[in-house]
Amino acid sequence: MYQKTVLDNGIRILTEKVPAAYSVALGFWVENGARHESRALNGASHFIEHLLFKGTRRRSALDIAKEIDSVGGALNAFTSHELSCYYAKVAGSKLPLVIDLLSDIFCHSLFDLDEIEKERRVILQEIHMVEDSPDERIHELIVQKIWPDHPLGRPILGTPQSISSLDRSSLLDFLAARYTGSNLIVAAAGDLNHQQVVDCVVTALGALPRGPRTEIVAPAHMPLRQVNILNKKLEQVHICLGTAGLSQGHSQRYVGQILNAILGGSISSRLFQKLREERGMAYSVYSYLNAHADCGTLVVHAGVSPDEAGHAIGVILREFNLLNKHMVSADELQAAKDQLKGQFMLSMESTDNRMTRLAKNEVYLGRVLAPEEILANIDKVSASAIQQLAQNLFQDQGLVLQMVGDLSNDVFPLIDLTLG
Repeated sequence: MYQKTVLDNGIRILTEKVPAAYSVALGFWVENGARHESRALNGASHFIEHLLFKGTRRRSALDIAKEIDSVGGALNAFTSHELSCYYAKVAGSKLPLVIDLLSDIFCHSLFDLDEIEKERRVILQEIHMVEDSPDERIHELIVQKIWPDHPLGRPILGTPQSISSLDRSSLLDFLAARYTGSNLIVAAAGDLNHQQVVDCVVTALGALPRGPRTEIVAPAHMPLRQVNILNKKLEQVHICLGTAGLSQGHSQRYVGQILNAILGGSISSRLFQKLREERGMAYSVYSYLNAHADCGTLVVHAGVSPDEAGHAIGVILREFNLLNKHMVSADELQAAKDQLKGQFMLSMESTDNRMTRLAKNEVYLGRVLAPEEILANIDKVSASAIQQLAQNLFQDQGLVLQMVGDLSNDVFPLIDLTLG
């Protein structure tokens, strides 16, 4: 059973009682992320995420760790381009403790100068780690090329330059502007009582200023066809071939999910079978969707030997072309539907996943979708709808290729992104 309460200061509280659950997962979801940062503040959201675990007026960093450990719970956080989330999982009886703890770090973190400098060094090392990991770095590079000159194309971690420049004052100003009632969703799922959650949140966060809702600016242009190479001495060449995709709330989002499952979303997918199982060209090959509030991307990634990079790109393009020109078979369509429905049903066994679903449904759809509605929407997808979406997404002028590896610029003339 889903319940929703909106407090006077704009905080939205969503809960789902799961009768058979012993645990409860609860998250503070802030509608703020790297997308909402200026170039100078790039990385501020992630920096703040680190600092909120470093001590409050009532609790030291060690106290925070000991308190969650004392109840056998888990406490963590993450930052994306559009959201910052602080979440915990505990036994249902410990829910008031978790709300008090998360509210304390949310409202009363100290931002101690020594801790800021320590975390600055940690984040700089985190950035360097990504730069040294081509299978991670390439995903930053592809979105930079798909969304140039837009915050969606900037790294969530920030850059060495931006992180080195952020000071306590700018971080606190950013926090005060974004961590407000109208930007906050408290979502919980599991062994809980909705009114108890509301009462605890009112006590802990009732005085939080309402503030304005965070606004977003859509990318001005769709991506244009391009080939980009980052030369690094590596044994493999990492390939990302991407295009603009669908937004979180797009009417064709279920079609997109099935298209992705067929293309490269599983070990039985076309690209996994063609590149790994049949040709032995890649260990890692997959496709994924990255959906935002008003736009999205579809990206294929593969790691291959340098002398097979061109061949691998050709295989990917041929699959794009086949999906453009031919409807998928009834058997392939049904298999993809069964896969997605099975994955969804398995995810419902986790209170963490249920809590996440509540929050993201609220952010992107404004309502919680019942499981029956989701399953029915998957079943409605037709082969003709998949072909139509493929024709819309896989177009010559919108394909962006990013490669990282030991390649020279001489390969540029040899790469043809034209679909037949």
